[in-house]
Amino acid sequence: MTNHQLNQIFESFSPKGHVKHWEPFGNGHINDTFLGRNQENEASDFILQRKNHKIFTNVAGMMDNIVAVTEHIREGLKKTQEGDIDRRVMRYFPARNGKWFVNDKKGNYWTLFLYISGSHSVENIENPEQAMMAAQAFGHFQLQLADLPGNKLVETIPNFHNGISRLNDFRNAIEKDAAGRVAENRELLEQLSTRGDEMTLIQQWLDSGELPLRITHNDTKINNILFDKNDKPLCIIDLDTVMPGSALYDFGDAIRTVGNTAAEDEPDLSKISFAKDIFEAFAEGYLTEAGKFLTQKERENLAFSCLYMAWEQAIRFMTDYLNGDTYYKIAYPEHNLVRTKAQFRYLEVLEENREKMENFISEVD
Repeated sequence: MTNHQLNQIFESFSPKGHVKHWEPFGNGHINDTFLGRNQENEASDFILQRKNHKIFTNVAGMMDNIVAVTEHIREGLKKTQEGDIDRRVMRYFPARNGKWFVNDKKGNYWTLFLYISGSHSVENIENPEQAMMAAQAFGHFQLQLADLPGNKLVETIPNFHNGISRLNDFRNAIEKDAAGRVAENRELLEQLSTRGDEMTLIQQWLDSGELPLRITHNDTKINNILFDKNDKPLCIIDLDTVMPGSALYDFGDAIRTVGNTAAEDEPDLSKISFAKDIFEAFAEGYLTEAGKFLTQKERENLAFSCLYMAWEQAIRFMTDYLNGDTYYKIAYPEHNLVRTKAQFRYLEVLEENREKMENFISEVD
């Protein structure tokens, strides 16, 4: 994209300012992002982002979600007379036609938001202190949205964490055996399938109303938190996957990654173990904020959510492997199988530590 092309898109929005130069920004793998320096006010630079509408097929719905969430947080910050609000929550700009996106001549979707200057992100949690800060940030994000009903938002990725739907996809893949890989993996398939009754409980509880439908981020990695120059959390970013769900999803998925001592595609299963200190720091930090709104049933199942998310990811990898690797990018033919085995081993590790996790959570004030 040339500067001229990007400026044409930028001018379709309604911010105050002018950008002379755009440059690629960040290291995201889904969207294309560009930073533009505001020539009229250096404190108000802009981010122009091309959304991947092949992954997010309902960009209009996704942007409605993002605006509903950011405006709700903004109003809450105003009520508490918080300073530097534009550094505490993302600020999106509407297009001149009133929509929250602009289509270019090729049909691509573009959005514009304010760049939070003097901020930075961190790629990985390296110690318990970082884990606690990250957990507090995500817990506070959920707290800020606790009074916004989940049904006010759309599902940008339908059935994203729906265990019943994921299990059906998994069993259908076994039945079809499109890539001829079932026979050599029957034991692992059976192990994953037999856990289905328990692992679909979260969706059953959501469907019955036993768990409240909340607004969840669905990508609770530390690199989706912006920090200030003193390494204190500013706000949560990357809101494309914000949608209705269970608070358990965000907690469980965080522990699926930070609680594992190995990568999610580690071929040496002996390297996979439970990072107890990271888990305890994350759980404590999360509950300092989320403990203010969680129901008793949500709190009682935080540890279970960690097992669930590991199981869900395992059957997603295996489903793709059985279907012939049509969804996840792979580096070698057995990559999805290696991922499945690593996630399943981590699930076993979490099962071994479940009682310890539950006991720790019950003791946090």
